[in-house]
Amino acid sequence: MSKKNIWLIVFLTFAGVILLSIKPIMDHRSQRLNELKQAASMMVVNEVPNETVISSIAEKNDIQEERSEEAEEEVEQVSKNDDTLSEEAEEADIKMIGLGDSLTKGSGDSTGKGYIGRLSTNIEQDTGASVSVENYAVHGRRTPKLYKILFEEEVGESLSEADVILMSIGGNDLMKVVKEHFLDLQMADFQREQSNYVDRLDKIMKRIRSVNSDAPIIFIGLYNPLLESFQSITEIDQIVQRWNGITQSTVEKDENTTFVPVYELFNSVDENLFFEDQFHPNDDGYELMARQIQYHLNQGNIIDDIPVE
Repeated sequence: MSKKNIWLIVFLTFAGVILLSIKPIMDHRSQRLNELKQAASMMVVNEVPNETVISSIAEKNDIQEERSEEAEEEVEQVSKNDDTLSEEAEEADIKMIGLGDSLTKGSGDSTGKGYIGRLSTNIEQDTGASVSVENYAVHGRRTPKLYKILFEEEVGESLSEADVILMSIGGNDLMKVVKEHFLDLQMADFQREQSNYVDRLDKIMKRIRSVNSDAPIIFIGLYNPLLESFQSITEIDQIVQRWNGITQSTVEKDENTTFVPVYELFNSVDENLFFEDQFHPNDDGYELMARQIQYHLNQGNIIDDIPVE
């Protein structure tokens, strides 16, 4: 065998050893990338109903979200103009207002009540007081849109008369970052958006207080719907918890605002608390949330401090 052939065999053997040694690393990275894609896809699909195409994510879903909000707001407008509903609200002992996204909207609840409807029922049963609910939450809503509707006349009037304000917002702001960077999720992307989100949230809180300075605000935190299906993607879980932390510190600058954490509710029980989309809570999930909120209301004597008319 020639010297040239010997060196060729040595080289090929050496190259083969290197390829075999890095293959597990490449496989792991490939698996992680696929998991991130799947997780991002779930977020995109479940943020906007019937959205299954990921291409042109940011632009396309922004349009879809606007259309979804407009359609739901038209339905809500008809409902809120109903004379019977208005009379019930005027006669109720406690007036609750819901603001925000699909979590307060109640997406995934077969009864349509969501946590806010279940909470009102629980309070009525436990206290004997009558409770009315006006819910302005919309699926897919982010902080810019929420801030905008706070200047609408009807919303402003309802807020000014509210005894309790319940709100969930920020989840779709977080998901927007995932959609735009789902092939290359970086912590820096979330940190940049987090700063902008805090500014917008601060403006929302100030606007609410300019309309109603007295009503307690109950702010519902985020959970991680992907934790069970994608346990290895620890980055998203860390981001959700950081997002909750900065949200709580922002809203609780207002001394009459209570941040209600729900993260542990969905991560510490064996029962399935998710709707069939595996993203929104199901009936049991919303009932658990309602009880968690009521616990915080009781701890702070919030309901007891509301004068019953």
